[in-house]
Amino acid sequence: MYKVLISNDDGLKAPGLRPLIKEISKIAKVYVVVPKKQMSGTGHSITLSKYKKAVKIADDFYSVDGGTPADCVKYGLVAFGKDKIDLVISGINTCPNMGQDVIYSGTVGAAREGAMKGVASLAVSAAEMHAKEYGHSAIATRDIAEKILKNKNKYKSVCLNINIPKNYKGIKIVPLGLNDYNENVVTVADRKGNFSYKLTGRYFSGGKNKGSDIDAVEKGYISITPLHIDQTDFKLLRKVKL
Repeated sequence: MYKVLISNDDGLKAPGLRPLIKEISKIAKVYVVVPKKQMSGTGHSITLSKYKKAVKIADDFYSVDGGTPADCVKYGLVAFGKDKIDLVISGINTCPNMGQDVIYSGTVGAAREGAMKGVASLAVSAAEMHAKEYGHSAIATRDIAEKILKNKNKYKSVCLNINIPKNYKGIKIVPLGLNDYNENVVTVADRKGNFSYKLTGRYFSGGKNKGSDIDAVEKGYISITPLHIDQTDFKLLRKVKL
């Protein structure tokens, strides 16, 4: 039987977690390690030189208090055996991860960690903001996962970023697009002159994205984008002369 490690960045109470476990359990033995709380926007960050408490929720199901998504995958691969895990699935995220959002995404960070450890990995997101229903996304993920598992040697160390819209028409393998946000930093000063700040912003444009993941989702298709682990810009490598 195949063995699949599931993690996420939305935490133990993530609405997409149980539907995903339910569907993947139909094709594989499932192991789960997730952050205890919401960890969106943590990217591929990891915790160094600190103990993190892993709490057993059920058999082969743990939550990590204060752990990042990448921490959870690291722990899961060690606890359950890297050589025994056939696939890592991170998700289902509650909103899209398209374009440069994959850099910030804890969902993608968890999947990328699995790929870095030599395991085929999927980062799965609902393609609408604050999705309410995850059954269709879980079924689509199961179907994709089953195809990957049947060809797991081909997909070793591969990270696939997946966004699933409602009533999807099919699948398109596409590059990342480019998101534009009207970002702002709001600051508040206290009496001592110290500042607190928070980031705000709203998505306002997908830019020129014909043929991208953003374009595919807008047209009702599941977008799948293979992501590099090696971030070297090989074109620029030949041009830089310092």
